[in-house]
Amino acid sequence: MNLPLDFHLLTPRCRLRLPNETDIPHVFSATRYTGFNDGMLWEPPSSKEELWEPLKRSLRAWSAGEAFTFTIEKEADHEFFGRISIRPTNDPEVWNIGFWTHPKHQRQGLMTEAARAVIDFGFGTLGAKAVEARHATWNTPSRKTLERVGMKEVGYIARGFQKHGVWVDEYLMRVGRP
Repeated sequence: MNLPLDFHLLTPRCRLRLPNETDIPHVFSATRYTGFNDGMLWEPPSSKEELWEPLKRSLRAWSAGEAFTFTIEKEADHEFFGRISIRPTNDPEVWNIGFWTHPKHQRQGLMTEAARAVIDFGFGTLGAKAVEARHATWNTPSRKTLERVGMKEVGYIARGFQKHGVWVDEYLMRVGRP
């Protein structure tokens, strides 16, 4: 699936668009919060320059139709809220989402809006039969977001990923096409 670079999704409060270089200071800012990266596979960068390569990878994946990362911003004034991605799994009919909200914008329901839009995009545009997500077992806010968008727990993953030399267990959650 090839999407134009100006493709975007709209929610009542947000615009989801292709990431760009103006996001880098905001991404870097989020990673300065203690514990922000604890439930994510990637480590906080030590400089803004380290964020250029992940941005380039996201743009290449988008252009190739392999995965789609969206910056979440306020529709009215383009204030940065966070990121959400959707990518295929080993099963071509199942896609996976991952997301994060900048700490200064958490607990406002913004990610719930964005996740609903991306799940609908997965079903409607990508032809997914199911969309799933994984979260660290201790990450209650992510779990609540996933439950609000209709996901149910379908699995437990012991030793899902390693962080600072310690294994992190995860839950697998999924929602099927309505």
